[in-house]
Amino acid sequence: MALERQTATLPPAQPTAILRGHASHIHSLLFVRQNSRLLTGDADGWVVFWNIQTKRPLAVWPAHDGPILGFAQWG
Repeated sequence: MALERQTATLPPAQPTAILRGHASHIHSLLFVRQNSRLLTGDADGWVVFWNIQTKRPLAVWPAHDGPILGFAQWG
């Protein structure tokens, strides 16, 4: 019970960065290359490949006509 009261008094978490690269909702993401890169896929079929350190996209492309529902790594 003491833990519940303690967390209720903490302020809400604040993001350290907001990655803005999609015009629609993100449906999928995958961290790659030892968590230094991030792949995100949205409802319009666009994929963005992010550099986590700079918080900037390295590549953006339309992968599908429909939503990106998941990512998987090969090899």
